[in-house]
Amino acid sequence: MSGRVRITRKDLRVGMTVPWDILDLEGRKLLAKGQTLRSEQMLDQLCQYVLFHNIPEVVHNAQKASQGKVNVFDKGHDYLVRIERIFNELEEKNPDCVDKINNLAKDILNLCAKEPDAVLAAVHLNQDLTYVYFHPLQCAYLSVLIARRAGFTDVECYSLAAAAILANVGMRYTQDKLYAQQDPVTDAQQKIIKQHCNKSVDMLREVGFNNEDVLSIIAEHHERCDGSGYPNALKRDDICRGALVLAVTDRYSAMISGRAYRPPSSVKDSLQHLFMDKGHHYEVQFSLLLIKELTVFPPGCFVKLTNGETAIVVYRGKMSPMEPFLKSVLGQNGEQYANPLVRDLSVHKFEIETICPYESDKPLNYGKIWGYV
Repeated sequence: MSGRVRITRKDLRVGMTVPWDILDLEGRKLLAKGQTLRSEQMLDQLCQYVLFHNIPEVVHNAQKASQGKVNVFDKGHDYLVRIERIFNELEEKNPDCVDKINNLAKDILNLCAKEPDAVLAAVHLNQDLTYVYFHPLQCAYLSVLIARRAGFTDVECYSLAAAAILANVGMRYTQDKLYAQQDPVTDAQQKIIKQHCNKSVDMLREVGFNNEDVLSIIAEHHERCDGSGYPNALKRDDICRGALVLAVTDRYSAMISGRAYRPPSSVKDSLQHLFMDKGHHYEVQFSLLLIKELTVFPPGCFVKLTNGETAIVVYRGKMSPMEPFLKSVLGQNGEQYANPLVRDLSVHKFEIETICPYESDKPLNYGKIWGYV
């Protein structure tokens, strides 16, 4: 048995068709997958035991659906190359980029549907990527995941993915400089920042990209609920839904990404910042959906366990957000394991102590950890 997940009574109900084999502490099958819990008496009898089901039944349904297993980390590098190419063609006013935009947005939608946990990991893992291209990809990933949770249609999710990719093309080089800049923003840079939403829209119209939903999201993604944003000081009811989503993910991505003048904020601090905003700048509904999507321990974050190991969160907890699926990558003495060890918190006696940095000079093979290679 590769690992198990604990089941409690609150996970079961009369009339439920169980989606896994239910096992006792010794691994004996008490109820087979597909059977129905027919009565309270049946439920009472079952709950006399300590109940589990096998990890393979819950570890990432989207991954199983992908059949060929798409390596999210390889795809991410491919997407960054495609984003840079699109930016170049927009500056060259090459209309060929319109098809490239549509294809990339659709590919991002498909990847988020198939591999949501690995996509979240790709957002949070420091892979030393160029911020001016990685930031749009982070925003696209997160925006699509929030939008799906909010019940957006596929067309609306496509618009968000495309807008997230393109929103900052109008200040591409300024953004690149600001990322490495320690001095205060100059007046000239501030002017470019304030104008970049409209500049991005203009660049897209010049190549014949006329999807008004996408253009509206781009034009409004720096507007704020209280009217303090730019370029038109719109208030909540006048801002399109997609822009309200992108505003949240844009802010979150910026906070978890370090700068020359500051280290990155932690996931906890970044989410707390959005939560404490209370709808002042950012739409509460979408801030809360981001928090729910990421959970307490989002995929890609490293945690210190009470047994002294350092583990990486691979998948979010299916039964409890406090019990994510982990793989330990460093031992008690900080040595890297040749093969990461599966850790099931519902079975093992140790717990997560705290979120921590990855402290080793040896890089990790994320494709291997997620089972792609």
